[in-house]
Amino acid sequence: MLTELLILITHDFGQTIYQDRYIMKKIFFFPLAFAAVMLSGIAAKSQPDHFAYVVTAVNQGGSPWVALRKLDTRTGAFSNILLNVQDNLHATPDSSVAAIAYDRKANRLYYTPMNIDQLRYIDLFTMESFAVSDQFFSKAGHYDFRNAGPINRMVIAPDDYGYTITNDGTHLIRFTTKGSPVLTDLGDLLDDPQNKEMTIHSICTNSGGDLVADDDGHLYLITGTNRVYKVDIATRTTLYLATVSRLPQKFTTSGAAVSEDGKQLLVSSSTYSDAYFLIDPETWVASPAPATEKLYESADLANSNVLITKTGIHSDLFISKNPENINRIRIFPNPVMDDEVSVQFNDLPPGNYTIQLANAIGKNLVKQKAVITSSAQTETMHLPHYTSQGFYYVRILDEKNNTVSTQKLVLERW
Repeated sequence: MLTELLILITHDFGQTIYQDRYIMKKIFFFPLAFAAVMLSGIAAKSQPDHFAYVVTAVNQGGSPWVALRKLDTRTGAFSNILLNVQDNLHATPDSSVAAIAYDRKANRLYYTPMNIDQLRYIDLFTMESFAVSDQFFSKAGHYDFRNAGPINRMVIAPDDYGYTITNDGTHLIRFTTKGSPVLTDLGDLLDDPQNKEMTIHSICTNSGGDLVADDDGHLYLITGTNRVYKVDIATRTTLYLATVSRLPQKFTTSGAAVSEDGKQLLVSSSTYSDAYFLIDPETWVASPAPATEKLYESADLANSNVLITKTGIHSDLFISKNPENINRIRIFPNPVMDDEVSVQFNDLPPGNYTIQLANAIGKNLVKQKAVITSSAQTETMHLPHYTSQGFYYVRILDEKNNTVSTQKLVLERW
């Protein structure tokens, strides 16, 4: 009996040790595994879209514009109908979709109906539609919806706000994308003096079309008559750039999205069924986009890609010009979960340096000076409270604005 009890105790004790070691291994490896999964998820989210949401008719050549599909921008192939908007929110038979904008972070597709002064959105997880019933574009902008027409161009910019420009060019309206949307009229668009007769305030020539955003605080309006205007969001100054060339005479732009590489615009038309077109923003010359045999006329396009306009910044972000300095700059903790990160300078020449924090598309969020006087000196950088989970880049510049080092920083939010 005593022998059996000792064997049992020994067995249980050994099993406990084994279990404890197993638990400790799980505890030790769990953060690493979790971090690997998180990093792969963040990396996947940072990839550009190789698709665009597109609003078509249910059948080729038909109407109204109520069928939501996906377009593969690499091949030109259309998906089956993801959602018939007429089936949602008691839509009337003629309630075509006027504009769409894709919010990748929340996985929402915002849209406006053609004959209703209202912002709506589709939860792309559940494919349910919701209406912002307590606010209206005309009320926010103090204008007459019947005279100005529907809201038919819209985009979500990198600052996570949605933007629209009324057809008469007199209102730049912004809406929030977090929680319940809030609409704000930012004011009248202002013509750049260079515009002369190409004023933005011409409802006859500048209505319709669509909006895209770039990586430097600008919107690009491609109107129904294929004119292109560049809008500075901060100042509302609007510059006429060009009229797109080499488009068919019958082609009137209805939708626009940015290509996967951020260097071209994809445009569609609700009146032209032979092709979609890619536009080079350097020359504003169009050429046919990849297409399959089955092509739908489109009332609008939307994806989350932005037009890349900052020259050279991406090569600076991803490739340090001085790889030998990487070991001289230490960033910790990394990943970081709080709003502070330490930047350690090791064996660098004394002098004035600049620490920059940039997001994945190259926009600077933090810029602070550091006066280095010792061979091992640590500076604290405070991260803005609005920064969300994801990849960022810490870049160190010397007194002559030469890049000393660029390192990737992972920010985790719980």
